[in-house]
Amino acid sequence: MHRRLPLLTFLACAGAIAATAPAAHARVAVVATGDDRPAITAFGGTDVVARPDVGGATRAVTASPDGARAFVAADRRMVRIDLTTNEAAGGTVDLGSNVVHLDISGDGGRIFAARRGAIDIIDATTLERIDTVEVDGYRYGPFAVSNDGTIAALGLERDLVLYDLAAGEQLAEVNLTRIGAIAFPSSGDTVWVATTRGVLYGFDRDSGARDARIDMGDGTGGGLVINPDGDRAAVGPGRGEDALAIADLVEEELVTRVHTGKGEGAPDYSGDGSRIFVADRASGTVSVHSGFTYKRLRVQNLGDGSVPRDLRIQPGLAVIRGTEGPDDITGTRGPDQIEGLGGDDALSGFRGADIVLGGPGNDRLSGGSSSDVLDGGEGSDRLSGQVGDDQLQGGLGDDQLFGGTGNDTLDGSEGADYLDGGDGDDVARGGAGNDRIVETGLGNDSLLDGGEGDDYIDGNRGSDELFGGPGDDTLLGRTGSELIDGGTGNDAIDGGPAGDRIFGRDGNDSLRGDAGRDTIYGADGNDTMDGGSGDDYLTGGFGNDVIVAGPGADDVRGGPGDDVIYVADNERDTVTCNSGYDIVYTESTAPDRDQLTESCEEVRLIAPQPSTDAPSEFNIIRGTDGNDTLFGTEADDEVFGYDGNDGLFGNGGSDYLDGENGNDTLHGGAGDDQVYGRQGNDVLLGNEGNDYIEGARGDDLINGGPGDDVIFANAGDDRVSGGEGDDRINVIGGGRDRVKCGPGEDTVFAGPEDIIADDCEEVRR
Repeated sequence: MHRRLPLLTFLACAGAIAATAPAAHARVAVVATGDDRPAITAFGGTDVVARPDVGGATRAVTASPDGARAFVAADRRMVRIDLTTNEAAGGTVDLGSNVVHLDISGDGGRIFAARRGAIDIIDATTLERIDTVEVDGYRYGPFAVSNDGTIAALGLERDLVLYDLAAGEQLAEVNLTRIGAIAFPSSGDTVWVATTRGVLYGFDRDSGARDARIDMGDGTGGGLVINPDGDRAAVGPGRGEDALAIADLVEEELVTRVHTGKGEGAPDYSGDGSRIFVADRASGTVSVHSGFTYKRLRVQNLGDGSVPRDLRIQPGLAVIRGTEGPDDITGTRGPDQIEGLGGDDALSGFRGADIVLGGPGNDRLSGGSSSDVLDGGEGSDRLSGQVGDDQLQGGLGDDQLFGGTGNDTLDGSEGADYLDGGDGDDVARGGAGNDRIVETGLGNDSLLDGGEGDDYIDGNRGSDELFGGPGDDTLLGRTGSELIDGGTGNDAIDGGPAGDRIFGRDGNDSLRGDAGRDTIYGADGNDTMDGGSGDDYLTGGFGNDVIVAGPGADDVRGGPGDDVIYVADNERDTVTCNSGYDIVYTESTAPDRDQLTESCEEVRLIAPQPSTDAPSEFNIIRGTDGNDTLFGTEADDEVFGYDGNDGLFGNGGSDYLDGENGNDTLHGGAGDDQVYGRQGNDVLLGNEGNDYIEGARGDDLINGGPGDDVIFANAGDDRVSGGEGDDRINVIGGGRDRVKCGPGEDTVFAGPEDIIADDCEEVRR
């Protein structure tokens, strides 16, 4: 199908750079260099990674949104490059004349190739031409297509033309001279046009009405890109100039001008907005700028007389592969796929929603500040999701999985694994093997499942669901109202001080409700059941059971079998004995006391029995909605501030301190403490011991104190001091943080804008 447009005369030819994912260099840029070997450069360094031969002079390039492929204009052909191998992938299409611009739809389905006399629309998968728009006299002017692939904007000698590609109609024609570059944001109704007179215009993409005008200063207009958020524009320098100009598209004003390489200069933002790359045509280089301060960070020299014409940074997922030996790899600020392969690897996703694959070996994997996927593979691995809703898979081996903050999913798979979801509503599955699942953070966990094996599961805080599965399991509900199911095997279950539902299932189980209004089912097997205090419902099921109702008005049903039932507690209980020879111990047979069915074969009077509730293993200290000062003991305490500006002191012991809402001051004291600031601008002091400190939201002041501490600053502009000891400090994902480490061998994970003191031994950005 062919459609015709009014006579258009394009002004200047241009090319492009796109991003890729080579095996060992993470995110890259693919540079159309004007010759037949486009340059693929490393995102995080100055190296030229590859120069694949595409058989023609490269003037333009684009990339699929997932970052798997690049499409390069090589004279009259468009060539596909595999961005995992950095080689031409065998896909080409001959378009009949030299292609000068390429663009791609936001869904990656269609490629738009601008060439003299026509615009071709190409299927990105098959490389078949879907449609051609013929344009009489069309030459080489600026060209861009909207993210939804429906509107094209074309620069003429004296006009901007907007064209509806779906309807085949011209939408508008605007009189405008010296058009240098055109760009559409990822969403919205505005198309932005930079002129070589130093002015940035915004036009309505349907009507052509002018929405904005921003003076960028002389010497600009060589290229244009909008950041991922749509609120900033980077305008490249004009021919022979070196000024990169940044515009605020919301306030419609110039933000700054900084020096870059000599233009014409075509800029592009990285997917997370943290970097701006500029193709310096006159300098033969690529300049890399911060996306926040706009300072030029480094220069990539392309060599071989290359003339870079435009650039794109890799969208989608970058692939970083290690070796068969031990590797230490940190991802980029964007989404990465990191593959350790063989060896005992240390892999960190850093920022972005990452996929981290350990492979064979005893690996250490960490996610970072987004929602990540971590897979340890074979070997005894340690996985830490950190911030975000993470998915952790241990794989074969005895693994340790730590979810961190967020609603995480943990799967230990085969092996004797240790799982801790941390804060959030987590799902943890131990898999085959004798696993240990311990929830140390806050949250109501939807599933803690031991799977096959003799497992230990501790729900800790919150209302959780615990499943032992096959095997002789130990399940502890702790403080919330739990659903606890032992599964097959001889299980030991303790619900804790709340109203729990407990199922023993098959096996000879020990079931303890403890305080609270509990419902306990023994099911099959010779079970021992203890309701603890509270008005409980207990049924033994099949088997010869021992049932202790405990204090409270209880309803007890023995079930088939020879049962022994204790209801001697000075409360009015109801007992149903069922078949078998049952013995009931009670404090009274008076009509107004315990009610026993006639099927109870033997009734014995004994003195009332005391409560069997287990004492708390720690002291729980809670504040109010006001401003509280709360002190722990020399034992292990849990101290909660709630609302208000609170002061919490753990004192001795390994304490759990949680400021919750307000601007709080928390002192861990002696011991290995967990200190959480939560909301507000908090002061968090670990003091002595190997502490875990988390700032969460707000501008926090954090000091680890003596000991080997783990510190997460999280959101806000935080000030962090590690103190004495070998500390691990993570300030990724927040504002502009300041870190001082102190004596010891410290490791800091930081962003490019964070200020890190010289006493920090290892800094990973």
